[in-house]
Amino acid sequence: MGVEDVPLDDKSKRMRDLLSSFYSPDPTSPSKSPNTSSRFATLDTINTTAFDADQYMNLLVQKSNLEGLLQRHVDMAAEIKNLDTDLQMLVYENYNKFVSATDAIKRMKNNIVGMETNMEQLLEKIISVQSRSDGVNTSLFDKREHIEKLHRTRNLLRKVQASLRALRLIPRDTCHLPLTTDNRLAKCIKSEAYADAVKYYIGAMPIFKIYGNSSFLDCKRASEEAIAIIIKALQGKVFSDSESIQARAEAIMLLKQLDFPVNNLKVQLFEKLEQFLVDLHLEYKSASSSAHEASIREFAEAVRAYRVIFPDSEQQLFRLAKDLATKHFEAAKQHIKKQLSSADLVAMLRPSISPFSRDSES
Repeated sequence: MGVEDVPLDDKSKRMRDLLSSFYSPDPTSPSKSPNTSSRFATLDTINTTAFDADQYMNLLVQKSNLEGLLQRHVDMAAEIKNLDTDLQMLVYENYNKFVSATDAIKRMKNNIVGMETNMEQLLEKIISVQSRSDGVNTSLFDKREHIEKLHRTRNLLRKVQASLRALRLIPRDTCHLPLTTDNRLAKCIKSEAYADAVKYYIGAMPIFKIYGNSSFLDCKRASEEAIAIIIKALQGKVFSDSESIQARAEAIMLLKQLDFPVNNLKVQLFEKLEQFLVDLHLEYKSASSSAHEASIREFAEAVRAYRVIFPDSEQQLFRLAKDLATKHFEAAKQHIKKQLSSADLVAMLRPSISPFSRDSES
């Protein structure tokens, strides 16, 4: 039996060690020759075809005494019992594994029975479902295209409906605008809510740009007429002396949202702002301090709005603000001079001057 290079577990190694200790010569006895002792010294020698059991026994009898042979007999009996026990355990374990494997194979056979038939039925059902799905897709292709088109039209109609709620057809005779619930532009013009009107018109502009030349032509024209009225009203607010300067700035912002060329109004607006500055300086002499502060806040709001509307006029606005501050401090200086005489000023400063005068006298 040839040597096999098979990995061994602990139990197999122990069994081989027992066999090796049984068949190997006594290590205490000298051997006849190095070749003979090395021949039977290892377990690999036992597994070879050249191993001679008779020679091994003769060598063992010749080299061992009676006591050694008896002791060797006892050891061999113990080793044989161990080998028998290990062999029985090995057979038992292998038998249990064999039984478990047999049961597993039986269960696999039982489970496989009918599987091929079930797979064939499943394949037939899959093919049937696929064919029906192809038939449904083919029959509903045109209808699906039509449904998608209707869905897009529905979304468009929703947008149009929202625009029509914000803008309704306005009659050409703007002197008699019907104030219905839906006529928001007319209502905004009547109540002078120009900011809301501009918001509604800007919201409807995308619809007018796309469909303004077809079904919404009348609505577009009526809306443009209403916006023309709003633009005139906003221009009137810009150049009205009765309007506050903040209201004028808001009107300019609305005109800019309507793409009105507000730069053409810049010269006149700045002239108005300079005139407001002059009036503010004149008011300082007669108006109360609270009214004057309110006018200054109004001027500051107007300057802030004009910076947004006319970004290229920042230097001019800075000059006006600087002029306001200079005139304000100059007017305050003149007011203090008129309110306090020189004698009063000396009397006010005397308590602070007296300590220095005493130090100088001392």
